[in-house]
Amino acid sequence: MQINLTKAQILDYTKKYDEHVRLYNPKDLSGEQEINERMNHASKMGYITQEDLIAVVNWKSPRARPLCQKNCQTEIKEISCASFTAKSERLRIGSLLILKGVSWPMASVILHFRFPKKYPILDVRAMNTVGGSTNYNFELWIEYVELCGNAAVRHGITLRELDKALWMYDFENENS
Repeated sequence: MQINLTKAQILDYTKKYDEHVRLYNPKDLSGEQEINERMNHASKMGYITQEDLIAVVNWKSPRARPLCQKNCQTEIKEISCASFTAKSERLRIGSLLILKGVSWPMASVILHFRFPKKYPILDVRAMNTVGGSTNYNFELWIEYVELCGNAAVRHGITLRELDKALWMYDFENENS
């Protein structure tokens, strides 16, 4: 996996992503803002609620909603608390995968918005851009976290800016 975009390209694709969302999917903007607010609150509480989980699902992958709604509040609280306090990276993401309907990309969204300076968002389009597999596993996750973290530091950008750029690059180049 590698990121072959310059800082200027990343910022350009980030801008294009924001314009694309504003034009074609404006509810994503309010959904992202809601998740940010919810995760700021979750950070103070030390766990997420069922409503927080459903907000993430609605933004990332609404088709997972029926499964995610089967998680009880007690399990969501206990599992997310374990994730948020884990010292082990494997436990941090792995515990979230225990929740019904939570896949690697969904877990990455939870971690990204809880720890925005540490974790990127896994996405098929982003993986296409970096030449990564969508057969997600822990080793791939850690490699992707390090790849994105290093690129963000090197270019002086946020992980969210990089996420948007990787997504938009694939969107614009998927048929070339």
